[in-house]
Amino acid sequence: MTEEQLAHLGDATRPEGVYDDASWAIVHYAQVSTRNEPITNAIYESLRMHFTEQQIIEICFTVGLSNTINRFHATFLTDVDESTERILAPSCPLNYPTVDGI
Repeated sequence: MTEEQLAHLGDATRPEGVYDDASWAIVHYAQVSTRNEPITNAIYESLRMHFTEQQIIEICFTVGLSNTINRFHATFLTDVDESTERILAPSCPLNYPTVDGI
């Protein structure tokens, strides 16, 4: 992914000229899956337009594994390097609670 694509991972609607159809289908699926919302027929069909059943299984597994790793890091408040935070912060703010806020 490009830095521009990374910066738009959290966008609710597809940004103009950033993702092709196949990439946006994955991003949208990942957004919905990450929020633990139902994967609708429309979302699944958008993946089927571009990917085989095997590829969709791999996409699902990759998103799920990424969410597991992210939840681990969120639990233990793992430091994020400055370059990653700079790239991702606009679309994925990192709001760590204070000790009093836990």
